[in-house]
Amino acid sequence: MTPMTFRQRLLAALNGEPTDVLPWFADLTYWYHARRAEGTLPAEYEGEEGFVRLHIDHHVGYYLGYTSVFSTSYDGCRVEGTTDGDRATTRWVTPVGEILGVTQYLPLTYSGAWVKWPVETPEDLRVLRYLAESTVITRDYSHYERQKAIAGDQGHPSILPPRSPVSAMLAEWSGATNLAYLLADAREEVESVLTALGSAADGAYEAIIAARPPFIEFPDNLTGEVVTRWFERYQFDYYVRRIEALHGAGIRVGTHLDGTMRGILPLLVRTGLDYIESITPKPTGDVAIADLRQLAGPDVILFGGMPGALFAPPFGPDDVRRHVEEVVAHHWGSNRFILGVADQLPPNGDIGLVRLVGDLCEELCR
Repeated sequence: MTPMTFRQRLLAALNGEPTDVLPWFADLTYWYHARRAEGTLPAEYEGEEGFVRLHIDHHVGYYLGYTSVFSTSYDGCRVEGTTDGDRATTRWVTPVGEILGVTQYLPLTYSGAWVKWPVETPEDLRVLRYLAESTVITRDYSHYERQKAIAGDQGHPSILPPRSPVSAMLAEWSGATNLAYLLADAREEVESVLTALGSAADGAYEAIIAARPPFIEFPDNLTGEVVTRWFERYQFDYYVRRIEALHGAGIRVGTHLDGTMRGILPLLVRTGLDYIESITPKPTGDVAIADLRQLAGPDVILFGGMPGALFAPPFGPDDVRRHVEEVVAHHWGSNRFILGVADQLPPNGDIGLVRLVGDLCEELCR
């Protein structure tokens, strides 16, 4: 087969078509952010063009950049933010009240975490519903078109819609513990908010469909042990509805499953998804490489397979080679697998191992 570009491999693989080697794509954004934060990022990798150059130099495909084709605002509401050291406070002020959330930046991990969730009580739900019903979506295709041009032959940026309702509650508004208590104490109010959050995304999906990208991905950070039953009850039908509309426009659809897979993976397949990204097998996940296809069924495209932990100590080149060899042995040639870091290359990851994986794909698949 004639050698393909990374872009050609990605688009062919997402359509279930043959590729010359196992496609290799990685989310380098976390590692990149850490290097910038500590001031050690080489100058040639600065900026959006530099970020793509990082992929080129390490023989890995580009598929992220966190692009969108819309912006979000709230009609008649204010969003106020303040920072005190490593703590950031955000306040959402509406005519029916206000909610407040606090995040703490963690320098050791170059990441942040909620220390006070915005939605903790039934009264907070009332404010969140008002925000959802006041959401204004404005179309803006400039960043997506720019990233698509910059990516060139190295890949294609992924458009991310708003998080789906349950996933938004878990990651942006309440967290898992508060959501569990709110469902116990105020189920009708929670369900009303979930409906409002879903409707608030309608304008974003209209903008996406008008853009006609080849694929999009739900940025939902799913994991089986937390969300399976909530997904089944509250988000399954939402997925089916969105997927049907996107398929009607010729757009392939994936979601981000970066946790445990048993229970939720077969459920996701039933929604009609074309691909499931950030598949994390053992040694850090709950399913062996050899068992992934049996759990997922024959049709869905699996995207992932390389746990991010493998790129950091105590793992090294020999461990990475053995892991890639096992993936190739079980999944190369199926036209239903894209090799990817699951979830991200960590801040202490060895970027040289990213290049090694790309070289191994060329070596083992030709």
